[in-house]
Amino acid sequence: MNSFWINVKKILLYKNLEIKELAFRAGVSYSTIINGMNTNSMPHADLALRVSNVLNTSIEALLGENHEKPPTSGTTYQKDMEKNESLLYLKNKQIIDALEEIPAGIKDALKELIFKTRDSLSE
Repeated sequence: MNSFWINVKKILLYKNLEIKELAFRAGVSYSTIINGMNTNSMPHADLALRVSNVLNTSIEALLGENHEKPPTSGTTYQKDMEKNESLLYLKNKQIIDALEEIPAGIKDALKELIFKTRDSLSE
């Protein structure tokens, strides 16, 4: 399985960068990045290089060829990731709690609505 986009997502979260910002800095369209992430396809070499430059990491790290080591030391990286995830959860806790009380069928419809809205705003 291609780990390039999975690693990109992890580093974006770690660096608190939006996908739009990555696309802008890399000089490519937002849809190029999103399509790559959604299909988990291997990017062309020039796109991989642009993304790695923006994220200040090696292509090898994004490809997972260095045993999937994160861009910083393992312990610090893991703690920072956990901190970011905790902060993200706290920021959205009220919404998450409310969603947990909604029946599954309605929750799925809301999830689809949220994703469609997000995608239409980013185009």
